[in-house]
Amino acid sequence: MRQVFAVFKRELGLYFRSPVAYAIAFALMLFFGLFFSSSLSSANGQSPADSVNFIPNLLTFLLFLVAPLLTMRLLAEETREGTLEVLMTLPIRESQFILGKFMAVWAYYTIILLLTAVYHIILTTVGVPDAGRAFGMYLGAWLYGGATLAVTMIWSAVTEDQVVAAFLGAATVLVLYLAEVAATAISNLPNVPPTVGSFIRELGLQAHYETTLLQGVIRAEDILYFVFMIIGALFITTRIVEVRRWRS
Repeated sequence: MRQVFAVFKRELGLYFRSPVAYAIAFALMLFFGLFFSSSLSSANGQSPADSVNFIPNLLTFLLFLVAPLLTMRLLAEETREGTLEVLMTLPIRESQFILGKFMAVWAYYTIILLLTAVYHIILTTVGVPDAGRAFGMYLGAWLYGGATLAVTMIWSAVTEDQVVAAFLGAATVLVLYLAEVAATAISNLPNVPPTVGSFIRELGLQAHYETTLLQGVIRAEDILYFVFMIIGALFITTRIVEVRRWRS
């Protein structure tokens, strides 16, 4: 674990020394603040407090942009600058290296998510929001973020071009986000078994967040979906880095 913590500490420090990371956090908080203020003003005295507590859901939607921006440099920059091969000569396994980097970017995302909790605190001063629903909402957004970050890391390992890695990562997250739409369209096609649409729907991110965790319903299958998504994506990333190490 010392090797994992060393990589984690290094990467997290790079995030807090990067102007891009601060710019992303500032843009998100400004965007959320403006929307929250506008929604709170329009809903005051007209709607329940829970109707304004949409920030975690909005953050998960924006992850198709945020996740690739946060992960595109993790491995692509190391490869382009030739430092990945140097790091691979250290007494550390590829899995520890990848896990440390992933934990760092997930920790940075967690900090941003925790900052948005201030909006829930504000709601408690003007209404009585459902604490159980809020917990499920934030838990789901945290797991959702971990899954998308792990998936987009794959593309950072595949290519040394950060722009290409970000584009492919965004496309992948969008496909997983829109799986619900694709499943509905396929289910409406003639001669297509309903199980096909259900299978595609279950592969998507929204099926395990929007109708359950976002509503405060915590199911073991949804949590396991995100956990296995993270493990699977990190496994693929590790195998890619291992292949690159063998070739070098």
